[in-house]
Amino acid sequence: MWYVLQTMTGKEEELIRMIKRILSPELYTDCFIAYYERVWRKQQQSIVHVERLFPGYAFIVSEQPEEVFLQLKHVPAMSKMMADGEFTFLPLDSEEEAFLQDMLGHDHIVRLSYVATDGRGHVYRASGPLEAYMPQVVRFQFKKRYAIIRLKLLGMEKTVALGIILNEDIRQEILYGKVETPLKMPECYKPPQGSEDFAFAVGDQVKVISGALENMMGVIWKIKKSTVEIGIRLFGQDMAMEVPIEFICRNFL
Repeated sequence: MWYVLQTMTGKEEELIRMIKRILSPELYTDCFIAYYERVWRKQQQSIVHVERLFPGYAFIVSEQPEEVFLQLKHVPAMSKMMADGEFTFLPLDSEEEAFLQDMLGHDHIVRLSYVATDGRGHVYRASGPLEAYMPQVVRFQFKKRYAIIRLKLLGMEKTVALGIILNEDIRQEILYGKVETPLKMPECYKPPQGSEDFAFAVGDQVKVISGALENMMGVIWKIKKSTVEIGIRLFGQDMAMEVPIEFICRNFL
């Protein structure tokens, strides 16, 4: 079973180190903090940060929770934290456990989800951790690259932000920035598997779904940083028109 360990924000890693030093390894199978990837935009560049998903919370997986609790309680530092209300040890229900198992990879990081929009703020495709939880999305913040979803944790409804990545992001090299996890991350971010299937390429047949050329059909001639040049049949001849990339859609639904 999974149990949540609640402590003071900023003390999560210290708590994990203390538990791993105190507890016998046979009493638990894993003890960790949940992290998530988040895109930050700076001067039109995307940077991936790895941050705590639930500040103030850590998790432990154990089949012997009573023994775990007793061993922790017998340590003066942990006993004081419990008495001061700085530490709690509570079980997760099956729904909460399933959510974390679905979301977290082996490294306990919720990876970015790729999201495709129709140019009007409507999502018509999603891949990655968010895909199965689209019905629980409260709202998207496309400019800030995250989605807010509603979930249950410790019997209470909470909202949590999950990082998303858009088409314009995966067409550029993205570096990692701030990383809160002790794991060593690579220098460059690798987009979610399968997201390249949604990216635009020269020669794609597209439809303009917003702006002055709305509903026009064309072919991509050139892809730039945030716009595309498409060939459109207008006035009996092919003409090159430049439109924002979010104004076009391939395989429009």
